[in-house]
Amino acid sequence: MSARKASAVTTRLADQLIENVRNLDDRQVIEDVELSRCTFVDAVLVQHVNPAPSLVVRNLRATGCTVNHCRVSGVRFEDITIAGLSVRGGTQSLRGCVLSHVKLSGRVGPLNITSPLPVPDGELVPGAGQALVDAYRSIDWALDISEAEFAHVSLTYVPGDLVRRDPRTQFLLRRENLSKLEGRELPKDADVLVDQLNLTPFDSTVVVAPTRSKQFRWFLETLEVLRDIGLAE
Repeated sequence: MSARKASAVTTRLADQLIENVRNLDDRQVIEDVELSRCTFVDAVLVQHVNPAPSLVVRNLRATGCTVNHCRVSGVRFEDITIAGLSVRGGTQSLRGCVLSHVKLSGRVGPLNITSPLPVPDGELVPGAGQALVDAYRSIDWALDISEAEFAHVSLTYVPGDLVRRDPRTQFLLRRENLSKLEGRELPKDADVLVDQLNLTPFDSTVVVAPTRSKQFRWFLETLEVLRDIGLAE
């Protein structure tokens, strides 16, 4: 690893508009890139062939960038640092991706890290869900959001135990603690947050009270109640 890093040539791009880029090769590796204030429009990073994310993006640093109508699926992200990310055209989804040592900080637009994307005929690649679970077994930490500010974020396809977080607004829910809800009266609509455990294939997930959301106070108060009864940490 050290030899590769020593000899790597970093590609640096600043203030660039990058449109209609297509990367559909499951064997491709994109690495050693620094981006500053770049905008990606209709960019595609997608592979359907391999159930395990095998289109790799690694050793990338991005500052103040924007994504607009971009599609990302089946990608393995390694050693990524993103400081500030604007999202246009709706929520940015990462479908069936694996994260290893990815840090988000600053203001980050609406983001979902969610289930694998069906192939064009409407079916999932066999074993895609289990491949994600298996891939995370060798990762010591996946995602650091402790310094990120969200308006909306869903992390159902990242193991909660592998997320570095700010415990004041970012809460860890464990499936093993669901029994503590029996007989409890919960705040209105709290089941929306608890349902995150039904959506994830992992034993834990992180639910965020997004500091930039108009509903921040409700998220925070509801998650604090779940922490008080032992479901959330």
